[in-house]
Amino acid sequence: MKTTRTMTMMVVAFLMMTGLTFAAETTASMAKKELVQEITEVFKKDIKEWNNYFYKNDISKMDEKVQVCFIVNGDQSLSLIRLSCKDGAAKDYVKHVFKTHQIEADKVLVGNAYVVNLALRYEAR
Repeated sequence: MKTTRTMTMMVVAFLMMTGLTFAAETTASMAKKELVQEITEVFKKDIKEWNNYFYKNDISKMDEKVQVCFIVNGDQSLSLIRLSCKDGAAKDYVKHVFKTHQIEADKVLVGNAYVVNLALRYEAR
């Protein structure tokens, strides 16, 4: 009878640990989605400002896809690692946004690198 109780306790402990693992994965994936949404909103707001980077640098049109690779620092801030695109002005703009806007990630993302693909579309009218 003693062996049966031990086995039951081990199964319950395993199920509890599995549930915690799935919860952590869900938290991390939700944190990633929220971070991508926040980054997207920062870029949208920045582009909509009348005295924005494009206006100041006399850029009247941009239609570029940029791949942004960044790491989440211990203080939850983001640091750029690599930018990939064909247009140098687009790279400069992304660097400008990451320098001038405070974007914070969730604690569960700290220490990891992530890649976000952005479509930058701007046209002055």
